[in-house]
Parts: sequence; structure tokens; C-alpha cells
Amino acid sequence: MNWLRNKLKGYRTILVNTLLTVMPILEMTELLSVLPDGWQNWYAIAMAVINLWLRSITTTPMGKKL
Repeated sequence: MNWLRNKLKGYRTILVNTLLTVMPILEMTELLSVLPDGWQNWYAIAMAVINLWLRSITTTPMGKKL
């Protein structure tokens, strides 16, 4: 798993946030009902917490490998 972590270094936060954004977009376009009713607020909070956690452990500038 370390090889994957090292391979994605500099792109992890971008990748995770992009993936987390897909679900609300699907919900907004009504293409797919992914989240149960009433879960949107909890999902938004979880996205923010995950993003804060990733930013706290980030040691590499965006898109750079050291």
C-alpha cells in the first residue's frame, strides 16, 4: 500500500475531493439517488472533516513530488 501512497503523493487531496464531489453532483442532476433522504448535511460535514484531515497530513505542495 505504501507504493500507492507514494505514487499519489501530491495528488491525494485533489483525488479524494474530486471523488467525494461526484455523489452530490449525481444527486443534484437527479440522475441517481445515492444518498438517503436527510443525509446530505451529514455527507457535507464528512467531506469537510476528511478534507481538513488530509490537509493536516499534507507535506507536499499540490501536484509536486518531493
